[in-house]
Amino acid sequence: MTAIPAINLVIPQGTTFSETFISTESDGSVTNLTGYTGTAKMKKWYGSSSSVTFSVSVTTSTGEVAIGLTPGQTLELEPGRYYYDVRLQSSSGTVSKLVEGMAMVQAGITT
Repeated sequence: MTAIPAINLVIPQGTTFSETFISTESDGSVTNLTGYTGTAKMKKWYGSSSSVTFSVSVTTSTGEVAIGLTPGQTLELEPGRYYYDVRLQSSSGTVSKLVEGMAMVQAGITT
């Protein structure tokens, strides 16, 4: 895998949220994610003890890692800035960070 990109997200409150990332190697080829599992969390600040856990789906052959939140989960989020990251774990137990960044939760008018 290549350097960890920082990608900022916008999450509208009260909606279904999903984002897909593609893991690539340093030569630009797609990473074979056979045997990998993913985890993704979001916190209001780095040292916070509370977090929101995203659902994570790994498509092994295409290197795609999708994260998501339900409308109920996004409705419970306070508007404002959060920090998130997505980590992958290989079948041998090696953990790597795929992506990280800020997530801006936008207040909903119709909730």
